[in-house]
Amino acid sequence: MKTLSRSIFHPALLLVLGALLSSGCGTTKDAVSRNDIASLKTAHLAFIDQFTEGAGKTWDDAKLTSATAALEKQFTDAEQYAATKKDARRNKAISILHSQFKKNAAMLSRKKAFFRPAFATELKTEVSQNYDLALKGEDLRS
Repeated sequence: MKTLSRSIFHPALLLVLGALLSSGCGTTKDAVSRNDIASLKTAHLAFIDQFTEGAGKTWDDAKLTSATAALEKQFTDAEQYAATKKDARRNKAISILHSQFKKNAAMLSRKKAFFRPAFATELKTEVSQNYDLALKGEDLRS
């Protein structure tokens, strides 16, 4: 958990989301979809904070399971809504963000340890950038 170099998402995700943004968008703006992505961003960043080392924190598998399930539900809801819009770019962006979350949660589950603060800071920067790209894609739809 010391570096983000093991994360396959950062460079690849930025490239894919950049390509999605630069290609033409044939759908209309959708406030619900944009709000879903913004809410997911807030929840994902809070999840990282919740599972970052800190004074008085002790590891609890049940808390991880519960927090993961709650965010999985949010992703499922967002993916189901996006599917009704028949916009492959929107669906792909949410799918990529969901995959990134799954990797973050799986890492915690596997290691049964909190993120270290320096790693969490870098991870939050990466996650935030990826969500910002997805939000930009929502904003560019005309």
